[in-house]
Amino acid sequence: MLADYLELAGNEVVNSARAAVYAGARGVPLQCDPCPGIADAIGDLPYVDPVTDGAPWYDPAVPESLGVLGVLGLGVAGFDSSPVTREPVQLVGEGAALGPLRRQHREIAYTVLLITADDCALSYGLEWLSLALQGSACGSCAGDEMCVFSCCPVEGDTELRHLYDVGILDGPQVTETKYLSTGAVLATVTFTLAAGKPWIYHDPLPSLTDWVPLGVGDVVGPVDPDQVYQQCVTAEPCAADPLCPSPPLPPSPPAPKSPCYPEGLGTFRRSLISVSPLSQSAWLETVPVLEVRAGAQDMRRLIVRFWVNPQGNPCADVADPCNVCTDINISYLPAGSHLTIDGRVRRSVVECQQIPVGTATSTPIVYGPQGSTFTWPTFSCPTGLCIEVWSDAAWTAGDATARVLLVPRADVG
Repeated sequence: MLADYLELAGNEVVNSARAAVYAGARGVPLQCDPCPGIADAIGDLPYVDPVTDGAPWYDPAVPESLGVLGVLGLGVAGFDSSPVTREPVQLVGEGAALGPLRRQHREIAYTVLLITADDCALSYGLEWLSLALQGSACGSCAGDEMCVFSCCPVEGDTELRHLYDVGILDGPQVTETKYLSTGAVLATVTFTLAAGKPWIYHDPLPSLTDWVPLGVGDVVGPVDPDQVYQQCVTAEPCAADPLCPSPPLPPSPPAPKSPCYPEGLGTFRRSLISVSPLSQSAWLETVPVLEVRAGAQDMRRLIVRFWVNPQGNPCADVADPCNVCTDINISYLPAGSHLTIDGRVRRSVVECQQIPVGTATSTPIVYGPQGSTFTWPTFSCPTGLCIEVWSDAAWTAGDATARVLLVPRADVG
């Protein structure tokens, strides 16, 4: 992973390209050649000086901030090792049960060079760096989003990678200070971040970035959208002796189910979203991010269903009930609300505009197929997908929209 750029909670912390320009303008020699394509990749104009560019540390109320010349990345560790662990449980006899795989948090250690014009600027630069690494002022214990590049970007931002629930683990420590004849100061600083979600995410697949209008989808019904689950025929075990049946198992406690899950026939608006197997990576698994804008009226009986489609057939022709992967069920969305069910951080939120006080957020209860317990889906191979979005036709506004992003992720980068 490239050490030359780090953004945390939307704030640039490390940018070697910016630091090289500012240091060079002050006659500060550097012993490295940072990646030149960073400015273009993040949408910046060519760097000139902290005031013209509005450098992240520049503060007109603090004169010392003019003397900060940037943060140059020297090295980073923690991306090239997988967080996957397994703890075998020793059996009474020989061998062991391997146990399940689990992913622990990821620790990312940076070594950077804080370049300043003098000691006063160094003091301010350390203050700013410490605060910037604390993340969002409005954040929570969950942490923030972190953005880095997997390599030096050449064209666009396809090399951009994202980590989530990231926060400071060990604050900045100055390990070496070097004073130059020009009066400039080079301070070597180390700090460590922790990512609560250990995966390294790519940008979403480019084929699924558009919003789909729900209010003009096909009208289907009367139909029971859950009927598909009664149509799939599964293979029966063949080892049981029909003349000597096994004793019945004790009854299991009933699984939790939505108390207000709507069942039975209904008339629906149905929209289809197709994902070609050719657009999916052969190795990287993907997770979905669902967004729904309810529009001008309340929305009810929202079902988002994922079907496997390995042949890439038209989604209108994909009807094998045994190819259904899972459902996302939401019973109700208020008018004007924005629903996000994010598989990257495994959190759901509904945002509602409250006039005149701003935006109110709440956590919806998400259910799975037929109102059962919801589990976060992942798609581990390029099967291709057909995604159906169902909503009660009488409760679907004409301006309601939805989109489903598929985001590739990896354990190392």
